Amino acid sequence: MKEIVYKILWSTIEDFVGLWEVLWELNSIFPEKSHDKNKKNAKKILRYFLEQNLVVLYLNKWGSDQLEEMSLNESIKILEDDKYWRPPLINELCIKVGNTEKGEKFYYEDLVIDFM
Repeated sequence: MKEIVYKILWSTIEDFVGLWEVLWELNSIFPEKSHDKNKKNAKKILRYFLEQNLVVLYLNKWGSDQLEEMSLNESIKILEDDKYWRPPLINELCIKVGNTEKGEKFYYEDLVIDFM
């Protein structure tokens, strides 16, 4: 499972990724698992990333380049809000995930633990 965690971390390094895209990734890797089980795992992975300061969540209006960084507490709460786990409509608020310098270091130096 460690490779899945790295794949998701890589997607945050490559570009900002929406919460729904993290879920799509898990749904494509584990089509045999239920959508709800994959969402539960996505939340678990992102919470770990947030608590380790490997990623940051941003509030964004879909279609805009403006990002508003969220605090750790806000981020953990937002993971539980189902509306942000579906693809947004244009100009709708959404949540994007971006990496931190520490996140890049963890990725390139193979420091993420296998916790799934």
